[in-house]
Amino acid sequence: MTCAEVLARTLCDAGLTRMFGLPGGEILDFIDAARRIGIEFVLVRDETTASFLADALGQLERQPAVCVSTLGPGAVNMTLGVANAFLDRSPVIAITASIAEASRPYATHQNLDLNAVYRPFTKATLTLDATDTAAKVRRAWRTAVEPRMGPVHLALPSDMGRRDERVTEDARAIDLTPSAPPAPSRDAIARMRGILERAKRPVVLIGLDLDPFTSPPLVRRFVDALGVPAFVTPKAKGILPEDHPLFCGICAGVAGDAVLLDFFNRADLLVGLGYDPVESDKIWHHTLRIVSIGPMSIAAGEFRPEHEVVGEPGAAIDGLLATPLGPYEWTSEDVRGLRDEMTRVLRPSAPPVNGLSPYDVTRLLRDRSPRDTIMTTDVGSVKFIVSQAWTTWEPLTFLGSNGLSAMGYGLPAAMAAKLRFPGRPVVCTVGDGGFAMGFADLETCVRRDLPIVTIVYNDNALSLIRVAQAKRGHPDYGVRYGPIDFAKAAEALGAWGRRVASLEELGRAVDEALRLCRPSVIDVPIDPTEYFAHAAK
Repeated sequence: MTCAEVLARTLCDAGLTRMFGLPGGEILDFIDAARRIGIEFVLVRDETTASFLADALGQLERQPAVCVSTLGPGAVNMTLGVANAFLDRSPVIAITASIAEASRPYATHQNLDLNAVYRPFTKATLTLDATDTAAKVRRAWRTAVEPRMGPVHLALPSDMGRRDERVTEDARAIDLTPSAPPAPSRDAIARMRGILERAKRPVVLIGLDLDPFTSPPLVRRFVDALGVPAFVTPKAKGILPEDHPLFCGICAGVAGDAVLLDFFNRADLLVGLGYDPVESDKIWHHTLRIVSIGPMSIAAGEFRPEHEVVGEPGAAIDGLLATPLGPYEWTSEDVRGLRDEMTRVLRPSAPPVNGLSPYDVTRLLRDRSPRDTIMTTDVGSVKFIVSQAWTTWEPLTFLGSNGLSAMGYGLPAAMAAKLRFPGRPVVCTVGDGGFAMGFADLETCVRRDLPIVTIVYNDNALSLIRVAQAKRGHPDYGVRYGPIDFAKAAEALGAWGRRVASLEELGRAVDEALRLCRPSVIDVPIDPTEYFAHAAK
């Protein structure tokens, strides 16, 4: 077998059934080898889309997803989604072509050190050389799923793909499944119990270091036992259902964040349960008193929590709850008061004038969408409001870019969700800026029959940056776009499109889009006034 054939066979044997990318002459041997053994190649319009697709699918399956590019510009285009996977802890294998080894000493055209390019935002990067490819790929797979999950980069020189494979190592000896987290230290649990016993007003912060498949019962048990307010980060939405009586909101840099930080300042202890500071766009986790329970340490750089219980979270919770904790000083009125204040801040204080309220649009979407809908959101002001206002009851039903916060994520994430769950409704919310970055892949949705409903929150501007300009006293400059009729653009790409001017029209359009079962785009004019109000509170 050739190196390319071994690469494809090893991925197939590990369970890979599809991969995403754009072909180039230097990567064709691998793509064809994958085709011959049944791995589907999903052609997209941009390598960034391919990497975002792999990132989102890796999150949904908690198994490596694969994105593929040619060398040079294709490989560089693909870095955005790979970097996003690195900071959102997604298992991805990014495969790029690279310049032929025989040409490397002489060629400069498209000759980049791709291992050096990818190294800062991958767990590992290596160049295949037609020796022990199966062993290297199995190690890459395992590395991607070992905690914390993340991307691995494989470079395949164009001449190595065709070279006959040389084997010196038994790849079967390399297990694809990582070891379970270690048991937490009894001493660490005992010390944490002492801290919890002395606390008067602790709160719980739930984050993405938890396994969304297994953690929800553990999380509910812990929150119920403590009886204290609980918050989730955006990537952990749904691990604690948002109709739980102690659920209080989404923390870490979304709408209403100032209200939550005021509440955190009333607490005397933040208890991170799988909390990963990568999701926080501010450093309150450093300035407030925080302890951590999770499978890995969250210490990084100059940040150190007061105490950590590191190891299998279920065992840690069992030890901490061996005897009752509390009661604490929080009351049901405290929780109700916080919820009421959050609703007051999120809800428009005056009727919108130039467009619709983003809060009202989001609540209408939630009301009109089936309970099992998967929501994806893009980055910017739209993420701020949708993260708080869209109600989530199950893990992995809300997807957004948070660690890197990369625009252009929303539509590819929705595509991944629809591929993974073809029978469930998928709704994508995206600002006009983020949608314009990658809406050509709406054609991919049409070609692949992915009936996603995309709602464009359109104010013809980069509103989040406008808010930052206003707060810093800068003029409104360099942030306004000309108008695009996204409904007509969608129709030009073969999708169904509709522009609306009222909530009533939006409701009818959402109902029709969900009924049509084809890719749909609804262009909604948004009054950005709320975005400024959210930033001020």
